Amino acid sequence: MKVSVLGTGIMGSGICKVLAVAGFDVTAWNRTHSKAAALETSELPRLRAESDLSQAVADADVIMVVAFDADSVIDVMGSCVDAAPHSAMWMQMATIGAEGAHRVRDFACNHDISAVETMMMGSRDQAASSRLILIGGGKPELFKALEPLTSAIAQKTVIAGDTIGDGTAVKLACNAWIAGITVTAAQSVQLLKHEGVNPQLFLDVIEGGTSDSPYAHMKGGKAISGDYSSQFEISALAKDMNLMREVMKTTGMRCDFLDTLIGLYSQASEAGHAHDDISAVAETFA
Repeated sequence: MKVSVLGTGIMGSGICKVLAVAGFDVTAWNRTHSKAAALETSELPRLRAESDLSQAVADADVIMVVAFDADSVIDVMGSCVDAAPHSAMWMQMATIGAEGAHRVRDFACNHDISAVETMMMGSRDQAASSRLILIGGGKPELFKALEPLTSAIAQKTVIAGDTIGDGTAVKLACNAWIAGITVTAAQSVQLLKHEGVNPQLFLDVIEGGTSDSPYAHMKGGKAISGDYSSQFEISALAKDMNLMREVMKTTGMRCDFLDTLIGLYSQASEAGHAHDDISAVAETFA
């Protein structure tokens, strides 16, 4: 199975390496070619970088689109769809919101291509170690055909429905939870810092209890140490939260809690943390 990965940022680069180690022939493409070229090493002979987008997909069995937003996804797909084999299966992996998912679904229909969405839960470390969780939307038979690939990059795949957009809805719900739990963990850490109490005690108390969460330890630990090296950038979460807000407004849901979260992450971004990890939201409480 020959795989083309279009987009080699934090997630795409990890996926490229994992697939190459698993024995897939991987072609990596990125708008900034140097980012894809940096993945080529003697330890990964099955991974090559391609600067020309059409050439990158010319003999692909599977094309994975790991772009940033809906416009980028549609632009990348539109720029290479005619060069790709008609038999290729497309995996749209970016969080692009409900409207973006509808655009991809229409694009796939209009160009008669086989496409699914596979939203990713996880960050840099999970992408680089086959521990992603994929949230799928699309035809079951396509996911069955893609199973060797999805099992190589993810610990599990949850199929949300048979339509592109179903996985997006679940991914937005999950990211809303991530946004909230990161803020509350950071708030608890900063509260104890202000009180002159060891903030690690907060994590020690919840550990193993019903209120425990691995994510609280991950992000709370970064807030304690002040190590905001990026696993999930604030800029990326900000994009996702605005996509959530669009959906919630459309459905008539209250957005006041989400608006508060957006405000806190925006303050962290404006303070210079846009490309830091989302745990840097802790600085808004300092």
